Amino acid sequence: MNNKKNIITISLIFITMILTAVCEGIRGVFVPTFQKVFSVNDTQIAYIFTIGSIGYIAFTYIGGILCEKIGQKKVILLGFLSLIISLIGFYFTNEYIGLLIYMFIMNIGLSLCSIAINTLVPVLFISFQALLMNFTHFCYGVGITATQRTVGILLYNGVQWRDIYIFISFLYIIMIIAFYFTKVPEPHKVKNEEGQVSGLIDKRLIFYYMCALGFYVSAEVATQNWFINFMYKVHSLNEKDGSFYISLFFALFAIGRLVGGFIVDRIGHIKSVLIFTIISVILFTIGLFMNVKGLIIISLSGFFFSITFPTIVVTISKVFKEKSAYITGIIITVSSLINMMFNQLIGELNRIIGVEKAFYFIPISLIISTVFIYGIKIKTKEIIS
Repeated sequence: MNNKKNIITISLIFITMILTAVCEGIRGVFVPTFQKVFSVNDTQIAYIFTIGSIGYIAFTYIGGILCEKIGQKKVILLGFLSLIISLIGFYFTNEYIGLLIYMFIMNIGLSLCSIAINTLVPVLFISFQALLMNFTHFCYGVGITATQRTVGILLYNGVQWRDIYIFISFLYIIMIIAFYFTKVPEPHKVKNEEGQVSGLIDKRLIFYYMCALGFYVSAEVATQNWFINFMYKVHSLNEKDGSFYISLFFALFAIGRLVGGFIVDRIGHIKSVLIFTIISVILFTIGLFMNVKGLIIISLSGFFFSITFPTIVVTISKVFKEKSAYITGIIITVSSLINMMFNQLIGELNRIIGVEKAFYFIPISLIISTVFIYGIKIKTKEIIS
């Protein structure tokens, strides 16, 4: 497929990432609203995130297999369909059980789109993998930044959360039509029906990847899901004021991904991730110790969260030459499982030890991730920079 057609495909992928961020970003902003409308506590909110994570985990693994069997385009279309069903479902639901069901379906869609995109992007433009992958995830940062701030303001001004969900569903209907009529390369379709991982693959290295990604994603998602709740309950900020800090976090997160590809190309994949993660731990921890004045420091750490996920994911196809889509699916599946357990833990700790102390587990998760990133650096120093 020529580069002109690839540009059309990657443009649609960029838009998809923005919409993915919209779907994921509004969950955290909606936490206080869900608690008021459905009369639920922090633990029940954590169950909403957990059931969503179960859907994400299961269908990331299934999505990796489907990418090998039917190609990324069909997987993305299935993802869009799931998202449309869930968004319309949110609009009509009046029960807590409805939140659980449609969050599960939404995360099926998000996971299918994610695994398809993360395994498709590295082969569209071989020469610019790190740059393209980071820019793809920069679009996610743009989407989540705009979402956190805009939705916070909309809610503050009386716009109903249901109306926001139904509007997003219309955007996905447009996307499913656009993708259907676009020719997308299918580099990972294979004839082998077994889907087995070669015995020559370093299983310890796969474990390192799982933990490095898992504990990083846990910290990122916990910030996304619980930061506003933390500001609301610990520092008495409302949704409008709290949305400023989280939108700043993800604005810097987006900027980091915009420039991150150039940084990675200059100093190396794993080395750059290691440096950024260490700085993010330091800033996040300092911000927590400074109380309300430290919220701005936590927001600044968003820049250094930026490159970890896309850069690590792009190295998977470099390290594992065979069945990279399948292996990527396995790694992201387990990392999502870690994320699910971690965010459920945060919800429980909010109740047991308090919201403020529970939030300290985010930098702890980043520290654990850093240890395994260093392990990847040691084991792949002969393969990737």
